[in-house]
Amino acid sequence: MSTSVSFHSVLLPKRDIRWLLIKWIVALLVPIAVFTFVWSGEEIVNNVLLGILSPANTIYGAATLIPAAIFIVIFYAAVITLVGYLVAADTGRRSVLDVWIEILIFAIVPLVLVIISGLIIGLALSFIVCGVYFFARGLVRKARHYIPPPPLENLGVPNAEQRGILVNRATLGSFWFATTFTIVWLIVDLIFYFTGSLPAILLIWVVVRTVLLPILGYLFGRIAGVVALRRTIAEKSNSAGNGISGNGRNKISSRLNRRQQLEVLSESRAREEVKDIVPNDLPLRSTGATRFYLILLIAFVLFYPVIDPFLFGFGTDGRLAGYGDAGYYVILALGLNIVVGFAGLLDLGYVAFFAIGAYAWGIIGSTQLTNVLNVNPINPQLLTWLFWPMILIAALIAAFWGILLGAPTLRLRGDYLAIVTLGFGEIVPVVFLELDKYTNGANGIVGVQSPSFFGITWTTFTPEPYYYLVLALITFTIFANLRLRDSRLGRAWIAIREDEIAAASSGINLVNTKLFAFGAGAFFSGIAGAYHAAKLGGVSPDNFSFGDSVIYLAMVVIGGIGSIPGVIVGALVVYAINQFLLAQLDSAAADPSSFLHPIYAVISQAIPGFTFGNIRNLIFGVILVSIMIFRPEGLIPSARRRRELHHVEDEAVEMGALDVPPGAPGFEAEAQIE
Repeated sequence: MSTSVSFHSVLLPKRDIRWLLIKWIVALLVPIAVFTFVWSGEEIVNNVLLGILSPANTIYGAATLIPAAIFIVIFYAAVITLVGYLVAADTGRRSVLDVWIEILIFAIVPLVLVIISGLIIGLALSFIVCGVYFFARGLVRKARHYIPPPPLENLGVPNAEQRGILVNRATLGSFWFATTFTIVWLIVDLIFYFTGSLPAILLIWVVVRTVLLPILGYLFGRIAGVVALRRTIAEKSNSAGNGISGNGRNKISSRLNRRQQLEVLSESRAREEVKDIVPNDLPLRSTGATRFYLILLIAFVLFYPVIDPFLFGFGTDGRLAGYGDAGYYVILALGLNIVVGFAGLLDLGYVAFFAIGAYAWGIIGSTQLTNVLNVNPINPQLLTWLFWPMILIAALIAAFWGILLGAPTLRLRGDYLAIVTLGFGEIVPVVFLELDKYTNGANGIVGVQSPSFFGITWTTFTPEPYYYLVLALITFTIFANLRLRDSRLGRAWIAIREDEIAAASSGINLVNTKLFAFGAGAFFSGIAGAYHAAKLGGVSPDNFSFGDSVIYLAMVVIGGIGSIPGVIVGALVVYAINQFLLAQLDSAAADPSSFLHPIYAVISQAIPGFTFGNIRNLIFGVILVSIMIFRPEGLIPSARRRRELHHVEDEAVEMGALDVPPGAPGFEAEAQIE
């Protein structure tokens, strides 16, 4: 059978893959149905179409119609293509029940929690549920003496027939998923029409969609097949699509450079890295599937301000303002992760650099400096443009002070280093408080100018610009973290974290490496501080306390030390718990319909004057401790950290995965670099 398969054979699945189709079609059909019919997917689609067919009957204006349409197209196209990829990438060895449970935990439960609790709280609760699930699954597997399935025995380069079968399976998956979803959507729309909930003008769309979606499913399936083929073992190298040519696992050409040698995988190493190869046992976690998740995530965050009113109703501005605050928490956590996660240096005074960045823009971006110098105020229009160079200058100032802090702590480790950084974190806010002439003391700085961009002046009452600004800053911070982690400096940080003596013996300059860690971490804290001052319109010394440093450290630890995705998740979880969930306990307890009301009534009778706000820190601490009990490695740990905590389980796999024993010639070429 060749790669070119007939349309007739694509439409009729063979018996050997019918269960595979059922497994993935049902698995993805349920969450997309929840989004479309239970949440707001169909409402967004209908308003986009009404904006085209009958503009007077939609809330979308000309400026929001196109972004909403782009989001809907990207969302459904990515999901349909993802189904085809999963069908093609699945070996079929995992049971249907296992896959459906994972979809329930990682897709359906988060959707329901977000619908009920809002985006930030829903996502935070979802990650906690996932952590509990992993903990419970580990206990069950340990009790049942679970043994993972053996690696694939037939791992090799697919021939032309196998490649054609792969594309055919992907096409079948996307086509039948689109067809099934079309039928379900048609039935729902007919029910809505006969109950008067669907405008008659949209019947044109119902007919067009019913015909068009299966055809698009076929086309997207072909695309999914191409994506899956790119993740198969390359024909020349017998490795996971890295494109490096070679003649075999033991014939590594001396002409290859060191990086290429490290990228060449033996067959058994490829089996160990099975998540990156098609087919595999865990297609949901494969690199190819991750690309689709990123597409969905990027589309969601880019077009979120447009679709928010449909997702959560009124209050879009307030929610966007809250997400802007969550964004600078993410930047702070990523910056601290460089110091704590990469370099292994415990920093309890990280809030000091946040304060330096905030005061740097607060003093320049207000009349505070001109009042001190007794000169004419700077033109406000000029101040709004000064924000862009000042955000970099504020970051550099914070980095400079980070290096100054690192200098006297070079010979300190562990608790002693923590004490020194704690002292620095306490001293800096006090200095700003006492410099009343320059910082306005306890009253703080008010009237800090907002940025201006291409003639559009931002205010604290227009959260959309700040939402996109913090997205850009987070993107830059993530990119910088990735580049630093994978650089020579990043590997030196990790070496110091693991063993300073061994790192020094390997020729690593401990002084410069540690100073770079403190400086890089402080740099991103300065960015967050300047953003915070501009968004808030002022700077208050009350915002910089030791408790804030502890919260930033908790974000890194709970998310996963050294894990960039984990730190992002940890920041969102801690922010949601501390700023949203706990802040609403008293108002929820006062609501007679809330489940907290009877609990609050009983406690208030026993303890007069009791409020949940009085024990907020206690509840917060209990929640954090509980998370660490269930997930000690963090919500999304790095591979290294996961192996450290599960060393006994992984040791046999690591040794058995090597064709060449440690110490033998050629071993280094098979070593995987994280």
